[in-house]
Amino acid sequence: MIQLDESQYKMLLNPLQQVDCNTLFVRSVLAGHAGGKVFADSAYDPTSFYVIHAYGMSLLFGDADNEQFNNELWDYFIQKTEPRKMDEWLQAFPRTWETQLEKLVHNNQATLYTRLNFSFDKDAYEHNNSLISLDNYTVVPSSVDMYANIEGSVIPKAFWRDEQQFLQTAISFTVKVDNEPATTAFAAFVHDGKLEIGIETAEKHRGKGLARIACITLINYCLANGLEPVWSCRLENTASVNLAKKLGFRETMRLPYYHIPV
Repeated sequence: MIQLDESQYKMLLNPLQQVDCNTLFVRSVLAGHAGGKVFADSAYDPTSFYVIHAYGMSLLFGDADNEQFNNELWDYFIQKTEPRKMDEWLQAFPRTWETQLEKLVHNNQATLYTRLNFSFDKDAYEHNNSLISLDNYTVVPSSVDMYANIEGSVIPKAFWRDEQQFLQTAISFTVKVDNEPATTAFAAFVHDGKLEIGIETAEKHRGKGLARIACITLINYCLANGLEPVWSCRLENTASVNLAKKLGFRETMRLPYYHIPV
């Protein structure tokens, strides 16, 4: 298992097309929108791949029966060869990788969760949200100051290299209450005409429906600009699942999702 440099990332684009789950976070790393690490079994004719996004999401894909790669991957997971610096949330395709990953669960080195992928249903979105007026809210494009100061776990600076890249490439809207940011809905990833939504609400403003308002603004932007809104989350994140349904997203896939702590 070797770490590739950025000049070699293009080798992953064709194999990545064979993965049928949401891989926009991998595309973000390969495009240089976000930091991360990319590993493969070879720098010349790779067949097994492992990509880690700076946020901590990761994906295994390609040949799951590569014994040497799997052994080196195992050493990496148990920090035998190199100390890992962050928790990871790992997905794998095809499902044959699960034979390897179940060992981590059985050894108490990982906890198994479920990752949901959704598709956007425009008719359901319009039906669920047609009576909601944005006129009673202050919703503004997110600024550099908001990029730097928004706190939480799902925030723009966790998904983009720097504020200038974020403002030039991403799309983001913030709901303000008493002239302070309350909720921000933003493009976590934008590739191939698809925009995956990230959302964070300040703790004191949660439970007020503001996340829905911010997301409606972002989705309306997508619809006006030919972008497909995308949503993914953990099954166990009931607030995110419920919000997705209100916004017209339909569950399409459930995947094993391995939390591997440092």
